[in-house]
Amino acid sequence: MTQGSTRPERRTTTRRRRRGPGWVPDQHGAWAMLAVPLLVGVFLGGPAWVHVPLAVLWFVGYFAFFAAGLWLKSRFRPRYLPPVRAYGIATVVPAVAVLLLRPDLLAWVALFLPLVAVSLWSSYRRRERSLLNDGATVLAACLMLPVAFAAGVGPAPGPWPGVTLPDGVTGLAGIGWPQVWALFVLVLAYFAGTILYVKTLIRERGERSYLVASAVYHVVAGVVAAVALAAAGLAWWPAVVLFAGLTARAVWVPRTDAKPLQFGMGEVAASVLLLVVALALPATLMVAGSAAAGS
Repeated sequence: MTQGSTRPERRTTTRRRRRGPGWVPDQHGAWAMLAVPLLVGVFLGGPAWVHVPLAVLWFVGYFAFFAAGLWLKSRFRPRYLPPVRAYGIATVVPAVAVLLLRPDLLAWVALFLPLVAVSLWSSYRRRERSLLNDGATVLAACLMLPVAFAAGVGPAPGPWPGVTLPDGVTGLAGIGWPQVWALFVLVLAYFAGTILYVKTLIRERGERSYLVASAVYHVVAGVVAAVALAAAGLAWWPAVVLFAGLTARAVWVPRTDAKPLQFGMGEVAASVLLLVVALALPATLMVAGSAAAGS
């Protein structure tokens, strides 16, 4: 305060500018859904240089997708546009790198486009919590598993990715497309189950119909995953054990007083367990092959 002044000294304060909406995704459960299929696919096909820009494109693309969903939901309000523009531009470099290294991977875009369109349309209609939108998002995320596998084993000899491999080429432990698609079914069955499970914990908590649907789904999904694994020559019993535990969780946890943080920790643990099972199953194909050769 200056001498003789009756006015209080003005303190200079620095206001922290609040970051606008859309810059950081708030769907925490999406991180496991993005990472697990990618990691499994890379593991099955074997690491390749193209996986680096592919992974960057995958995660930055998700940021762009999330921001675009909010922008559409807001009916194109200008304050939601900057992250859409920024992340959209940021995807260009990794996308070009992937195309230069492996132009054949462009064929997979045909599978992603309708799923992304369904999800963005749901956001525009403000139905982003619908089962249709959740299903499209989960399916799109899990498709990264065969894409990452294809990127590791090399270009397909024909125009149809996911069907044939170059002559003499297999992934880890002799893994081919039948095993990849079986593991895709396993991963998809798990993440699709989280749609109903999470609804029984939050938005539909206490609704008996959702609780029953979630429990029944996990039983059926476990059977389907086990059949798919057995048909591909992989051990089926790990899927049965995994989904037995998930079924028990689907029945018991919604009846408890668990908090969202505890739900989240449980989801992390289940996702890690799924990853362990998916990464361990290829070894069962090698064991089965050795046993057949020795008989």
